[in-house]
Amino acid sequence: MKKRNLTVALPYPLVRKAKEMAVREDRSLNDYVRAAIEEKIENTSGYAKARERQLARLEQGLALGTKGRKPAGRDALHERS
Repeated sequence: MKKRNLTVALPYPLVRKAKEMAVREDRSLNDYVRAAIEEKIENTSGYAKARERQLARLEQGLALGTKGRKPAGRDALHERS
């Protein structure tokens, strides 16, 4: 895969923490940041795909076994004895 350099300005405490985390995982800072960005993109696109699937299911509707008929009116369902 072709690579491209990127310059990013980050707050010093964030860089320090990222370096610490990279060392703990025995990775370079470059590899750690790349993996974090990839994970964020994957999670975001996964959410979008799941959202689209669920919206499509809502549009389609669920089979409730009524075959489009109302089995009882509201008053009958909430009738008090």
